Amino acid sequence: MRRAVRYTELLLMIAVVVLSIFLLQQNWNAGGQNQPAKVAIPENFYHTHILGGFSIDSPERASKAAEETVQVNFQYGQPPAEDSPLGQRLASLHMKVVDGYIASYLHYYECHRTATVKPPPPDQGQYCQTDSHPELTDEQALLANIAAHLRQVKNNHLVVGYWVLDDWAPWDAGSARDLLAKVHDLIEQYTPGYPAICGFGGSISPDHAAGWDDWVADNFSPQGCDMVGLYIYAASRLNIPSDVYDWSMSSTLEAAFKSLQKRGWDIAKQPLIGIGQAFGGFRQGKNSYWITPNVKNMETQSRSFCEHGASGIAFYGWDDSEFGATIQTPMNSAEIEKGIQAGVAACYQHWLSPQKVH
Repeated sequence: MRRAVRYTELLLMIAVVVLSIFLLQQNWNAGGQNQPAKVAIPENFYHTHILGGFSIDSPERASKAAEETVQVNFQYGQPPAEDSPLGQRLASLHMKVVDGYIASYLHYYECHRTATVKPPPPDQGQYCQTDSHPELTDEQALLANIAAHLRQVKNNHLVVGYWVLDDWAPWDAGSARDLLAKVHDLIEQYTPGYPAICGFGGSISPDHAAGWDDWVADNFSPQGCDMVGLYIYAASRLNIPSDVYDWSMSSTLEAAFKSLQKRGWDIAKQPLIGIGQAFGGFRQGKNSYWITPNVKNMETQSRSFCEHGASGIAFYGWDDSEFGATIQTPMNSAEIEKGIQAGVAACYQHWLSPQKVH
């Protein structure tokens, strides 16, 4: 029950500043054009739903994201200070921040751990190319770092929650489970009521098989995660039409739900945020490629997340270290921009249906 209260508290804070979203892009015709339609949104809508985007890390990206109805920025590393150019732009756009510093430093900790005490098996490569934070020698060093960060940001009015977990080394599965519970205790100590959001990744492929490994859920516990974020992207294949993929994610979501539920996940107590793909193209410095979704793909993925119980949706992403000049993103692709708008409209339609309005 307390976890559900925390989630409501987060969204009540967001509610104060996001009531300006009323225009959505709907009514896609055969030519791919759209007409803006005004949607009647109940006053309490944002008490229970959230719209987000990842790595909105410049004033220009913030303005673009706001046009696409995004109101919460999931940002890795340090969150923007309130008086910084980005912080001021976010405030002017009534946007908030989910602070991803903890997830970033948990990744650095795992990089050091897998370079020292938990090296990869002989048949697998290093988890990280570099050990950039060798000072994170053990759990205590990491927890001290996180405590210092929480003290630093506790009065930052942009921050409304924490993204605490992302990818993990498969040969070290579950090693963050107890650590995340300790991180949660620190969050409660310094910023009580702010949710810890744990991310877990899967994929979809042309053969419609479940793109999910059961071990991925090993880091989940109700004690460490107030909310769950599922990020599911198309497996990298060249010269395959995006429509061949199962953007409903049916088999992947079924497998992910089963894994998480076995470990104590209750979607009513740890609400779900569905994180859809909003990028595509060649990865910078690597001989690999991401499938680029079209409008219909993105609409289908968003709707499926919401029909499977997601209380919020977010899109990845506006920036990434592997995004080169040719990558398609919400910043340079009209197709992806329309896909975000179509995905948001699909979830609105589901959430605002008579049986969904609370």
